[in-house]
Amino acid sequence: MLPDRCLVGRSRGCDLVVTARDVSGQHAVLQWTGQHWQLQDLGSRNGTHIDDVPVAVGKRAIVPLGSRIRFGREETWTFTDAGAPQLMAIRTDTGELRVAEGGLLALPNAQEPVACVYQDPAGAWVCERGGEPVALDDHTIVPTGDSTWKIYLPTACQATAQDDAGVIQVADLRLRLAFRRDEEVIEAFAFAGERRLDLQVRAHNYLLLLLARRRLADGDAGLPDAEQGWIRQDDLLRMLKIDESHLNITVHRARTQLGRAGVADSAALIERRPGIRQLRIGVGTIELVLHDDP
Repeated sequence: MLPDRCLVGRSRGCDLVVTARDVSGQHAVLQWTGQHWQLQDLGSRNGTHIDDVPVAVGKRAIVPLGSRIRFGREETWTFTDAGAPQLMAIRTDTGELRVAEGGLLALPNAQEPVACVYQDPAGAWVCERGGEPVALDDHTIVPTGDSTWKIYLPTACQATAQDDAGVIQVADLRLRLAFRRDEEVIEAFAFAGERRLDLQVRAHNYLLLLLARRRLADGDAGLPDAEQGWIRQDDLLRMLKIDESHLNITVHRARTQLGRAGVADSAALIERRPGIRQLRIGVGTIELVLHDDP
């Protein structure tokens, strides 16, 4: 897996560390242009080759799919995937790789999301830790308890979902929550126009129901859209009878389900206000359906 700018060499600060003695400290760079990958030699002692053709120093050569790249005299790699770079992180002590799923990068893993990285609807990258969203830069080191991770943002191919025709966003959704009076079973259905998205996991639906009720109540009370639906996290924890760690897991699972269903900005399903620990549901069109008990 390559970041959008991959520095190759013997130096420990490189993104791809190659330990062969004939490889220079900073040997070459693989760069994503938005359409294809390019390779540039950085003045290495023993050269860089694509399919045995030398890459001239200072020149950028397109890397074809399936080509063999040689750094120095012996270290050869095969270029097996010419796709765009992805949001990912590498654990700093072990080299373990994590790749985003459904637009969300959970660290250290999806089962225990201490931190979550995503791109907001405006195109800015955000890292959410302890319920606090903060702006994130490429190559930032993020601690998650007993591990730290280096974040690689696909900055060269950043684009907001609005730029792509046919891409589904949270703002396009109509969310329907159907439940019985005892609220023991709550079903969630999301619609994008006439298309129904497959939402099968129910574990987080009570959270969605509480947030939906608050947003609808604030709308009925005449509050402006920007002020509708916000609930203090401490109040929400008491209502749900869970701790903060469980809440973060529940939020992540709800977002991930939308991401898997093809929603580009799935993190916007549940919004957080920085600094004041408030949450709300990000879907503006909500339907609550009460089913009578059989």
